Amino acid sequence: MLTYRITALGRVQGVGFRPLICRLAGAHHITGTVRNEGGVVTIIAQGSREALLSFMEDIRAARPPVEVAEMRVEEIAHAPLPDFRAVPSGGAARAPLFPADLGICEDCLADMKDPKDHHYGYPYTSCTACGPRYTMIEALPYDRERTTMKDFPLCKDCEKEYQSLSDRRCHAESIACAHCGPQLKGWTRERRFEKEAAMAEAIRLAKEGAILLVKAMGGYQLVCRGDRKETADCLRRMKHRSGKPFALMMKDIDMAKAWAMLSEKEIEMLTSPVRPILLAAPRRKVLPAVAFRVPRLGLCLPSTGFYSQLAEGVDAPLIVTSANQSGEPMIFRDEEARAYYEAEEDIAGLFFYDREILRPADDSVMQLQGREAQILRRTRGFLPEPVVRDAPSGMVLATGADMAPGFALAGGGSLYPAEVPCDILNERSQAFFLETEQDWEELLGLSPQAVISELHPAYLSRLLGEKTARERGLPFYTVQHHHAHALSVMAEHHLQGKTLAFVFDGTGYGEDGTVWGGEILLCEGTSMQRVGHLAPVSMIGGDASMKQAWKSALSYLAAAGLPSKDPRAPLIRAALSHHVNTIKSSSMGRLFDAAAALLGLGEENHFKGECPMALEAAAMAAAHAPKIFWGGKEQDGRLLWDGRTLLASLLASHGTIEEKALAFHEAIAEMILSSAEHFGLSRILLSGGCFSNQLLLARAREALQKRGFSVYTNEKVPPGDGGIALGQAWFYLMKNQK
Repeated sequence: MLTYRITALGRVQGVGFRPLICRLAGAHHITGTVRNEGGVVTIIAQGSREALLSFMEDIRAARPPVEVAEMRVEEIAHAPLPDFRAVPSGGAARAPLFPADLGICEDCLADMKDPKDHHYGYPYTSCTACGPRYTMIEALPYDRERTTMKDFPLCKDCEKEYQSLSDRRCHAESIACAHCGPQLKGWTRERRFEKEAAMAEAIRLAKEGAILLVKAMGGYQLVCRGDRKETADCLRRMKHRSGKPFALMMKDIDMAKAWAMLSEKEIEMLTSPVRPILLAAPRRKVLPAVAFRVPRLGLCLPSTGFYSQLAEGVDAPLIVTSANQSGEPMIFRDEEARAYYEAEEDIAGLFFYDREILRPADDSVMQLQGREAQILRRTRGFLPEPVVRDAPSGMVLATGADMAPGFALAGGGSLYPAEVPCDILNERSQAFFLETEQDWEELLGLSPQAVISELHPAYLSRLLGEKTARERGLPFYTVQHHHAHALSVMAEHHLQGKTLAFVFDGTGYGEDGTVWGGEILLCEGTSMQRVGHLAPVSMIGGDASMKQAWKSALSYLAAAGLPSKDPRAPLIRAALSHHVNTIKSSSMGRLFDAAAALLGLGEENHFKGECPMALEAAAMAAAHAPKIFWGGKEQDGRLLWDGRTLLASLLASHGTIEEKALAFHEAIAEMILSSAEHFGLSRILLSGGCFSNQLLLARAREALQKRGFSVYTNEKVPPGDGGIALGQAWFYLMKNQK
């Protein structure tokens, strides 16, 4: 008889892991205990060697939402144990882990539709495989009395399920039913509704084309039909959202297939417990008021029982978007939601439940890149889980970047990145950013011993980092923006030794004080050498110019000495020649902007990446492309790409706009391959916001892999600025490892 202490790390809290272990122990005739210890699960298991090995094999094979990232096993001496049981939760652990909110599972949806089940029709049904966790938890260990469900004592039926090891709701802290759980309430301008009547009113209003304010799992959202132009237009005006696409909620996977071309992998992503917004190729046209000039349609499935009932009742795609004032975080507090409802006359009804949300969690956004899922926004379904669990020791706070606010905390060998969707230039958003970061420190029991931020001296993320370090008396560090992008990939894949990183994005403060963004970086450990980049071009500076693709186009034409019939060209040329509000930029994002504008695909970025998305959409419609050329040369020990030559060749080429757009993408991929061969390193990193472009990443990866290069990309955090904080934290840990 042997005794093993098994420590399980990963998604093992709030997902029915302990009951699963109890069932597996019974099946393998194992005695012992299982216990939550502040984020990890410790199992004491006694049995024969064969039984213990089979037991551990079944644990490793556990299906989602359980994810065992690591199991540590040691043989120990222990007195004989008579049976197997779950014991009360313990205290803090080396690497605390809070469970993420998960979308409603198929079993709970079936219970809601079964008249014989006591969850019948209850819109907030959940079990160990689904439901709120992160948004309602007060402290570890994760037990009901330390969540906002503590105010809802279980009824007899729910208590029976909670205690039964054979039930999927065993120790599910969020469970409830209509008899004991939070209740749906509805307000309209004329009446108040509750329970079934509130659900019926929500369906009626939405069906008629009204806009609703709905309390979802992680905050308040605005909801309306996606097939009514006047309703979608009204929502755009209310949100002050001129062009950014809306996502559509489909009632089920069959409706999703009718609206988008979905592969098996995309269906798997869409139906996963994360319940993300998935960007996929559209099968049919949507209203321009929903999405216009973008290559992919954002769609999702219901994440709660309420949304399932609403979508089923309306039987049409629903626009679902976060409720917030312009530039501010998602509304999640009830009093703020009521004030918002009262102030917006176009909202016909407010539908909510009487349980507090402690912190918001917006929808995550994903897309398929080749055969792998790519995260574009890492929020609900992921937060607050770590992405690295065996990092060097050390505690640090990384404050991310301004364009996609977020932070990362490191401690106990784990790295916890968090996106905070908002405009950090907004004063209320800054306060919320700091509030969220401090909340995480308390939740995770981490006390940073240093702060690390952007190199840019005027970025708000850096100023907030400096302020935090100063107030706490902590050392303060910085790391260059594009180096942090590369480091985020190195952190995910634990890469040591030399790598060659291609980091493409819209902007980033360079070590020479110019704007970088089309970079080739030689990375090793924490060192970085800029060995190549786009040749810098003088451009009109300022935040507004970043949104105006036509200025990038005219700046490139001026730099190339090419004529332009645009009436604005003389003014741009004069400003550039006299150095009036100009900058030097090697940004790949601005080169994409210029190409889109020169091909007539867009002059303004009304939302981030609009013109490059239009360029990608056009390219994906082409079957073949003309050959265009890019200039490259070595200068001062660096490889320089010439965007001027590339755009001149693009304009001189023959073909349709779509074919020219494809030619541009293929030329950039060719530039990457040629540069990789020039430097001769086998490991290539691709990061930065430009690599959220499916076509660019696919062409570059394919070309590199065909020539034998190993290609690494971001898989657990976004390739854009949402992944910056991870790279910053990794830099500090590697620099200060003992």
